[in-house]
Amino acid sequence: MALPAWLQAGAAVIQAGVAVLLYRITRDYVRLTGRLAVASEAQVELLRAQRDETRGAELKQLTALAQSLLERLRQLPGPGADAQPRADGLIKNAVLPADEELQELRRLAAAVGPGVGQLARAATDNFGWLLGWARQVQASNAVAGFEYRRIKWPEWVFRWIEAEQALHKLAGG
Repeated sequence: MALPAWLQAGAAVIQAGVAVLLYRITRDYVRLTGRLAVASEAQVELLRAQRDETRGAELKQLTALAQSLLERLRQLPGPGADAQPRADGLIKNAVLPADEELQELRRLAAAVGPGVGQLARAATDNFGWLLGWARQVQASNAVAGFEYRRIKWPEWVFRWIEAEQALHKLAGG
C-alpha cells in the first residue's frame, strides 16, 4: 500500500530538517573540539615555559600583562542580568587598554609557544572587538548619548566570555 503524496512530501521535509540540524550540531562540535585542543596545547606550553629559564622572563611578562588586561576587561559589562542596564556607566568609567598592549600580549605569547600564541590571539581578537564598541561609547556626545541598540548584546557577552577565559588562562589561572 502506497503512502499518500502529502505524507511522503512531509517526511522528505522532516528528513531534510533533521539533516540540517545534524550538520549544525556537528559543525559546532568540531569548533568546540578545536578550541579545547588549542587550550590544552597552550596549557602544556605554559607549563614547559615555567621550567625553561630562557622563556621564563617572557612568561612572567605575559602573565602580568594578561592579569592587567583581565582586570580591565572586568571593568566592562559581562554576562549577568544587571550588566546590560549598567553598561553605560561601566563602559564610560572603564580604563581601556591601548592597542599596543594587545599587540604586546600577542608578541609575548608567540615567544612562549604557538599554542599560547593562539590563545592570546583569541583573547585579543575578542577583547579588541569589545574595545571598538567601548571606545565609541566613551567618545560619544554626553548629551546625545550612545545608541546601545547598535551593539548586539548576545555577541558582546559571547566575546566578553571568550576574552575572559583566554586571559584567565594566560594569567596563570
